[in-house]
Amino acid sequence: MFLLDDQIGFNLNRVSLLFRRELIRCLREFYLTPEQWQVLAMLWQKEVLSQKQIIELTLQDAPSASKMISRMEGTGLIQIEISKLDKRSTLIRLSAKGKSLEKILPKKILNHFEPILSSMSEKNRKSFLVLLKQFRRIFGDDIKK
Repeated sequence: MFLLDDQIGFNLNRVSLLFRRELIRCLREFYLTPEQWQVLAMLWQKEVLSQKQIIELTLQDAPSASKMISRMEGTGLIQIEISKLDKRSTLIRLSAKGKSLEKILPKKILNHFEPILSSMSEKNRKSFLVLLKQFRRIFGDDIKK
């Protein structure tokens, strides 16, 4: 008998939606979407991203990513420039405001999710993370760190 509750895909999708809903709640006071948070977090690591890299990171289509980038520029989180090497390429950098959130957001997110995740042992959390990364590799997610 086919039980939806016993399907990996259903459970992954369901957890993803529930986690996203909780992340939206956490980011609400900063007027950020989960995708904008991903861009900020990657910029904290890399300093510069191309629009193509942002599309790969957020899994958005080009028009949606372009609108998100424009909104982030409009709210002063990022700066956009045209590449000197390739005039067709757009480069995205953090603004001072975007950089300042690095001191606040990671702690806020960890504190928000800690009570939720505390019902899982540290060992199970680590195992779950390993499995999630394995699933990403299986599906060809090759986000460059």
